[in-house]
Amino acid sequence: MPMARYALRYFFDPGSGICLWSGCPASRERFGYPVAARQLPLPRATRERIAQLVDWYDTSVDWEYPAGPSLWDRAEHERFARAARHLLSILRVQLGPDFDIRDELAGTLPP
Repeated sequence: MPMARYALRYFFDPGSGICLWSGCPASRERFGYPVAARQLPLPRATRERIAQLVDWYDTSVDWEYPAGPSLWDRAEHERFARAARHLLSILRVQLGPDFDIRDELAGTLPP
């Protein structure tokens, strides 16, 4: 099986507006470090879903005290985690073998 041409890291960072980041020199050269969904060959519905999840994730933060505990309860964290993992599976299918999308959600989701 041929190696992927690009590597993308998949995780959420509050306030960044992004959930995809370059994970190799080729990706960084082509897309920069933060990778906007509009830069990728994705259907509009997927780009919109990315924006929805990024916005949703931002609601977990108390912007008056960002270092404080999450505003979400356990159930909301679990709903978001399911949606984020589902989006990851969609991205892997839609971007195909040219893209290695690395799941780095563990650092941004509750255990």
